[in-house]
This record gives sequence, C-alpha cells and structure tokens, in this order.
Amino acid sequence: MEEEYLTLQTIFDIVKNDAHPQTYLCSAREIILHQLNGWDVIQKHLQLLAEKEFIVIKQLDKIAISITQSGIDRVKSASSSHGLLNAKFNEV
Repeated sequence: MEEEYLTLQTIFDIVKNDAHPQTYLCSAREIILHQLNGWDVIQKHLQLLAEKEFIVIKQLDKIAISITQSGIDRVKSASSSHGLLNAKFNEV
C-alpha cells in the first residue's frame, strides 16, 4: 500500500463515525496526532490525495481537510481487497 493511503485511512478513521463524514473538516492537528509521520510527509500525502480527488484541502483560518466520496470508496476498497482496515470502515 502506498504511504499516502495510510494518511487517507487516518482521515477516514477520524471522520467515519460522523453522520456526514464528507462534510467533517478534519484539522491538521487531528491528522498529526494519529500519524507517526511528521508534518512534512503528511503534507506531501495530502497533496497527492487531493490530486487524486480523495480529499479536499480548504484554507480557512487554519487548514481543513475533508474526505470525498471517492476517498471513502478507496478506503473501503482497500479494506476488502487487502484486509488492512477493520470492519467498522464498512459501516459508512
């Protein structure tokens, strides 16, 4: 699995229990707290994921990241084909 997809999985972990995961604005702080990578690496991952339209990066007062339906579908696909994600991911 490419490393940026682990960042996508992290974002999904953060938003998966929200009633509307696509509208949840995930902060950089939340992602950093759930990752072992440093911010420089995470930023590269976010850019790659945005280019693939799996997330949207919004520059508000602070950076905010939201997952797209394509991102949710990608995580679910990885879950079923690689067994990397737990069964809760399939609940969204």
